[in-house]
Amino acid sequence: MRYELAELLRNLPNFWKVCVSGLVDLLVLCILVFIAYMLRVAELGLPTPKYLHLYFFGPVLSVISMGILGIYGSSARGHSARTEVVIAIALTATVVIWSGYLAYWGGTGFSRSILIIFPVLAILALVALRRSASWFLSERIDQHSRSARKPVLIFGAGREGLSLVEALERQGKLIPVAFIDTDYTVVGRTMRGLPVHAIDELDDVIRRYKPSEALIAKRGQTRSHRRTLLSKLTEQNLAVKIVPNVDEITDGNVSVDSIRAVKIEDLLGRDSVPPDETLMKNAVGGQRVLITGAGGSIGSELCRQALAFGAKHLVLVENSEFALFEIHRELEQAAVQKKCILVPILATILDGEYMQALMVEHQIDIVIHAAAYKHVRMVQENASAGIQNNVWGTKAVAQAAIASGVKRFILISTDKAVRPTSVMGATKRVAEMIIQALAAEPNTKTVFSMVRFGNVLGSTGSVVPLFREQIATGGPVLVTHPEVTRYFMLIPEAAQLVIQAGAMAQGGEVFVLDMGESIKILHLAKSMVELAGLTTRDESNPNGDIEIKFVGLRDGEKMYEELQIGFDVTTTLHERIMRSNEFLLPLAKLDALLHDIDASGVLQLSHMSD
Repeated sequence: MRYELAELLRNLPNFWKVCVSGLVDLLVLCILVFIAYMLRVAELGLPTPKYLHLYFFGPVLSVISMGILGIYGSSARGHSARTEVVIAIALTATVVIWSGYLAYWGGTGFSRSILIIFPVLAILALVALRRSASWFLSERIDQHSRSARKPVLIFGAGREGLSLVEALERQGKLIPVAFIDTDYTVVGRTMRGLPVHAIDELDDVIRRYKPSEALIAKRGQTRSHRRTLLSKLTEQNLAVKIVPNVDEITDGNVSVDSIRAVKIEDLLGRDSVPPDETLMKNAVGGQRVLITGAGGSIGSELCRQALAFGAKHLVLVENSEFALFEIHRELEQAAVQKKCILVPILATILDGEYMQALMVEHQIDIVIHAAAYKHVRMVQENASAGIQNNVWGTKAVAQAAIASGVKRFILISTDKAVRPTSVMGATKRVAEMIIQALAAEPNTKTVFSMVRFGNVLGSTGSVVPLFREQIATGGPVLVTHPEVTRYFMLIPEAAQLVIQAGAMAQGGEVFVLDMGESIKILHLAKSMVELAGLTTRDESNPNGDIEIKFVGLRDGEKMYEELQIGFDVTTTLHERIMRSNEFLLPLAKLDALLHDIDASGVLQLSHMSD
């Protein structure tokens, strides 16, 4: 009976909910004003009918005051301490206005002490009424409702966790049963009616509450802490999801829709350092910026960061029509708001004359050269195209920058350029050498620099989306070798560090980004299988869901990646950016060697890059 009545009340239209709530309050307050009268006169009875309007004025005004202050706009199930404060304010305002009303009528037939007795009774009664309504309407305590909803643990009893409980109670499909937290100042307390347990009690909590999922709603967590927590939770066969920080959600409140599956990007790599805003603004603020490869993973993020930090003119150069359309469409509205001129250019970087004409026409201050063929296997099998784009394309854009008077030129390079074993790595190393040689020329006014880093998580063609596809189709997940490792970084941080490095350049520097610790690809694969709620199939677990197969290193692939050619590395103003001092060839000698490169000159190219 209670369940059906609660369900009926929950499903009423908002207008009728407000009416029911207001009428119940008015009825209770009318009863209370006469109780206050009887307490005052110390006998049972009602006031003279002639003066009843003086008594009814208080309850009616109280309901109106609470309505004005928004009491009836909030859910009874969302009752909180703030609601109780607002009730007290409304009753205080009522007493003040009621006193004026009595003064106007002379107050004959009305005991003034009722103005003290009534609000005290009213506040206590209205708070008790709302707490009872919250309990009555709450699905969390209803056994019928409990059986129809999946129990979940919430990791984090802070603002995000409390907001999540409210969202789940409104949504009705998941039922929060307990909090888990590492903050021992809240462990042992009850928050929003739920007990808060320590992480050390996880085994007991799972046995007691039998949750089917764990929702991570803890702000300020490092990735290492998340990895540790995820390991503990997945050991208990719990599906794990994550809630973004409240600050990252547009309306400031957690909603059920904001809950998402934990992504490998939440766990791998290392924790980002907030960008140095002074460096970022010095680099691109008020500048005219041209970005090649603007539609790629790194290029598109460089565009977003340049726009965010105040570029006044942004030229997007891309040879893929679809990629250019996508990034231009994404940035259009933001560019209008930022008063930045956004220019999409569909072109190839091999056309040096056109690149120079573009830079002159738009009076470019900074060129960030991100355009490159970067997939090891594809470039290995299409060496001529890789050489054309990565070597000759880089030289064409760099020479165009010099000829058009560009102030700064930043080359995006890769760890595969260090002692390369692939055509792609060799072409990127030669591209670095071209930039170093041009920077060393005595008449060069353009400040050249290059930034070298490893893999970025989630970039197109990287191992992460490939593993996702393989897991989605039931496997197997293909790993080259059980010991192969790679460095990983999040795309936004990589783009920010590139721009900051460019701001520090004096000419010819090779900047190396601190990528943190390298990660075993096997560990990456296993983590992604677990995040999908599956198990790996191997000798110890023959009934697992996904098999991991080792296919061997392909032509050109390395077991381990490196970021530095030599050991002469110095620090910079930024803790995550280092300066590598490396050997360079003078431009005349480099040009002579480049002259020998043709479509079949891969061996010479590889030899040049040693």
